[in-house]
Amino acid sequence: MTSKVLALVKNCFLVVGVAAPILGIGPLTKAAEQPGSPSVIILQEKGHGWAIKDSDGMALYTYARDVQPGKSSCVEDCAIIWPSFLASEEYETDDNWSVINRDDGTKQWAYRGKPLYRYSVDQLPIDTYGEGSGYGTFLRGRFDLAFIPAPPPAGIKIQKTLIGYVAADNERMTLYAPDGEIDPGSVCVNNTCGPDWSPMLAPWAAHDLGEWKIISRQDGLRQWTYKGRPLFNYAYDVNPRETNGEGVEFPANGASWRAVVLQQRPPYPDWVTVHNTDAGQMLATLDGKNIYTYDPSRLRQIERERVAGCELECLDAEWIPIFASEAQVAPGGNWAIFTLSDGSRQWAYKGRRLFTNTRDKTQGSFLGYRHGGSRAWNIVMHSEDGLVGTLRPP
Repeated sequence: MTSKVLALVKNCFLVVGVAAPILGIGPLTKAAEQPGSPSVIILQEKGHGWAIKDSDGMALYTYARDVQPGKSSCVEDCAIIWPSFLASEEYETDDNWSVINRDDGTKQWAYRGKPLYRYSVDQLPIDTYGEGSGYGTFLRGRFDLAFIPAPPPAGIKIQKTLIGYVAADNERMTLYAPDGEIDPGSVCVNNTCGPDWSPMLAPWAAHDLGEWKIISRQDGLRQWTYKGRPLFNYAYDVNPRETNGEGVEFPANGASWRAVVLQQRPPYPDWVTVHNTDAGQMLATLDGKNIYTYDPSRLRQIERERVAGCELECLDAEWIPIFASEAQVAPGGNWAIFTLSDGSRQWAYKGRRLFTNTRDKTQGSFLGYRHGGSRAWNIVMHSEDGLVGTLRPP
């Protein structure tokens, strides 16, 4: 049996459940209703669900080490960097929202048993510097944005990729649709697209749900569409999270195949590019210099005390700060511009100031990484993950 036939058989056994978020940027379908929340919580709508924020619009986070429901593992130094989202004396709870008792006697909000935290480095509602971060000299656990995912149909997943959050099949392989003017029922019928594109078929018992609809193809198969666009898998996506089909030419009308993106990835500043290295894709300046973050909180205590209050004067001359012009504006999210004491403006990523290193002589070089054994210096990866083998995000 060919791989294409296997893909068709696999999709035929999917059972579709509740409604899913829409294709592209915009509000969720009416079928995915916004959940309720306490008055001290704001739910910010995204393409793939709702970000949980405090009443001032500041991002809230959950901690990976909080594995026991209703119990916080972020105490002492951790609680200074990641303050608890505390509850007042009067509060209302339900099955999803609760208030837990911390060891210090304070009360902390939790969503489905997961305690909620602020990040002390965030300054504005657009800031999400804490996403994927840990704390201290060693990475003692990951903090993630507190989020309520919108329920997708059974058999369809939502996953994070390099281009944003996309719809995928049950095996987490990205779903695509052709753009331009098309007849949905005739796309790739009779193998006109070759063996590379397999339709996302709907089971016989499935029915239309919101913007997700089922069409009868000209070959008699029932296929899922979104906003009138038929959905397909791409054979050259070998692993989950890959989006190799994005931008591939669709020969029928000269248009392209596009991934089903539910929430686009935030943009980079215009001076940032992505280059390939032996250790993966890293962020760099337009002239090819690798970008480093500086985080003195990861130093040993005696070293932290030595550089406390320093801006640039405590750093070796090989570290070149990435300054911002007066006209440049940070796009938000992970990116910001810090004003130093002398009035100069320096770019920052996730609340950490950015530098290049004079030892990097060629594109793709990252000789400044952990130079001298200092954990304060780190790489900014395109994937937002840590450098392979380190488990440490920037």
